[in-house]
Amino acid sequence: MSNLNNFAKRLAADIPLLTADALAFLAAPGARDNVNAAEHPAFSKFREQMKPKLEMRGNIAIVPVQGALAYNPDPSEMFYDGVEDSRSVLGMLKAAASDPNVEGILLRMDTPGGMLLGGPEIADAVKNANRSKPVVAHAGGLCASLGYMIASQAREVVANKSAIVGSIGVIASVTDWSGYLANLGIKFEYFTNAAAKYKAAGALGTSLTDDQRANIQAGVESAFQMFRSTVLSARPQVKSEAMQGQTFRGSEAKAHGLIDRVGDEDFSISILKSYISPKGNS
Repeated sequence: MSNLNNFAKRLAADIPLLTADALAFLAAPGARDNVNAAEHPAFSKFREQMKPKLEMRGNIAIVPVQGALAYNPDPSEMFYDGVEDSRSVLGMLKAAASDPNVEGILLRMDTPGGMLLGGPEIADAVKNANRSKPVVAHAGGLCASLGYMIASQAREVVANKSAIVGSIGVIASVTDWSGYLANLGIKFEYFTNAAAKYKAAGALGTSLTDDQRANIQAGVESAFQMFRSTVLSARPQVKSEAMQGQTFRGSEAKAHGLIDRVGDEDFSISILKSYISPKGNS
């Protein structure tokens, strides 16, 4: 049990907006040794080195939105699980939006999604940036779940013909270890105040009660309504039939209104340049 990774622990406190396969990988116990990088003296330097970097191409800022997004992840999550700090993405977006030398922003999307905490704020930042300068999102690989929520707020969404787009939905997971631990002769007991019937939901060694299941489901439904309303606020053409957790490739995604065009990153940049005022240096 000592090698349960940090992302699995995160599931107890947040709601994942991830593709199912990404969630299964990140939450899998024993997938790797548990590395407590927080105790290493080079912790801060390592985190800084792992941060994504803003790329400038003339007057266009390219913001990478890559990996599974999480708020303030542990360095071991970043190194072993491909997790990205949502705060870094938000910081890059705000920096690009406020930089007078930046006249357009390209979101370089390749993400299976991430955790709800910190995610909608990135989508809001895209929406706000797009008011002052054009933002175009390009999906080269994955643009799924929370990643799609973020991309949907751009002025246009472009995807490679083989890109995977969509997965509009919310998924939560609670691992029940009670049977396994019972076989080992281990029993956990938790004590909470009488009114706190939801307090120990998902605690190690316990099974969920019906009330706890209903509460988790309510949280998932609430998160989905936020997801759905965010997408529809920018892309009202997306039908309910395309928001059932499924993914689509290039032309299919376009047919369902999830993207505007099919093309590569250079094509996306040409579209972005078309939105930039002639006074720019494009």
